[in-house]
Amino acid sequence: MANGGETDSAAAMARRWWTRGRRHYVLFVLCLVGIVNFIDRQILAILLQPIQADLKVSDSLMGLLSGIAFSAFYVIAGVPVARMVDSGSRRTLLSACLVVWSVSTMLCGLATSFIHLALARIGVAAGEAGGGPASQSLLSDLYPVRERGTVIGIWSGTQAVGIALGLFLGGWLNTLFDWRTAFIVVGAPGLVLALVMLLTVREPPRGLSDEGARPEGVPISLRQALAVVLGTPALRFALYIAMSCSFTGYSILGWGPTFYLRVHGLTTMQVGMFMGVCIAGGLFFGNVAAGHLADRFAKGDLPTYLKVAGWGTILSAPPGLLFLLSDNLALSLIGLALANFFMTFWLPPTYAVAMGLVDSRNRGLTAAMMTLAGTLVGAGLGPLFVGIMSDVFAPAFGKEALRYALLIVLIGLVACGILCFMAMKPVRRAVAARAARAATA
Repeated sequence: MANGGETDSAAAMARRWWTRGRRHYVLFVLCLVGIVNFIDRQILAILLQPIQADLKVSDSLMGLLSGIAFSAFYVIAGVPVARMVDSGSRRTLLSACLVVWSVSTMLCGLATSFIHLALARIGVAAGEAGGGPASQSLLSDLYPVRERGTVIGIWSGTQAVGIALGLFLGGWLNTLFDWRTAFIVVGAPGLVLALVMLLTVREPPRGLSDEGARPEGVPISLRQALAVVLGTPALRFALYIAMSCSFTGYSILGWGPTFYLRVHGLTTMQVGMFMGVCIAGGLFFGNVAAGHLADRFAKGDLPTYLKVAGWGTILSAPPGLLFLLSDNLALSLIGLALANFFMTFWLPPTYAVAMGLVDSRNRGLTAAMMTLAGTLVGAGLGPLFVGIMSDVFAPAFGKEALRYALLIVLIGLVACGILCFMAMKPVRRAVAARAARAATA
């Protein structure tokens, strides 16, 4: 009893120390990390064409570079890094990952061949594999379930700023200098941010904001952790949801800039500015709105979160058609912004549901599995599929081939919405089973 009392006292002291201001500061730093993460990831999209011209490679190879070459190693590194997230210091691990992907981004600018560039991008993937799981695990400990949709929405929304800055800075630096300089310049700030995190962020106790939970738990084995994620129907649906919408989202992010360069005849600087504003605005406000609406309507009821996710992704398909089919640049950009606004509605609610269904010592792996599923199918197969289809359509449609290749992937948005609605019943059963286990513990 004494040990239990001491543990409860330590938990109460930890909760008092972690004031709202301290929690919000960590959220702010994690948002900065997310921005840097997506600058380094997304800058390749705006530089595909100049890299292609310099290194003399096909659309299929460029799709391979922006797709499977990144995602395969993201997946390979993802599981072991996620286990470190669930067992060690997330702050220290995230700082180390930030250094790895920032240095690798800078090395992209020194590449002299396609192989060298692919190897550097593999380094970016290996480092970024720890970013999402560590951040999601930290946020889930810092904020209770009724606030997680909003917090995850803010965190994931600021990543849209990184996407926009990656496009804008890539286009601007390529115009002023060249694509090599662009990689080197955007990689450097991550090294400074890694030091800031180490010096100013404190590791929170596990389960800090879980009602009725003690601060620390016992890590489970990898086999047990994977069994929870893959053996729970509700969590499997979360993986399917991540796959379907990511397939469309990463395809548009990867080939959207080239679409505007080829079909609408814009310069890289114009694409970076126009696309950056539309994508940043759409994704940021979409993430924040999705998280806020989910928390407001669900009030902690996990199945209701998925209703918000389902309607949002289905509503993204019509503006997606406007984005690709309109020959008017202004209408196309409006369609792009609205498509991204609704497209991202799946993310905050679905991650909030997944984090609410697992214990604090399994959140890193759960977040990693969802991110890996989206990355493997989305970032891995999406851009590659579009590149291959563009090459297939090119003899018949010329520069318009990319338009029709991108049209095919819009089906992923409707599929994502349907999966969200289908997942509501398994989630409700999982919540009931979790409550029953807690009552008998």
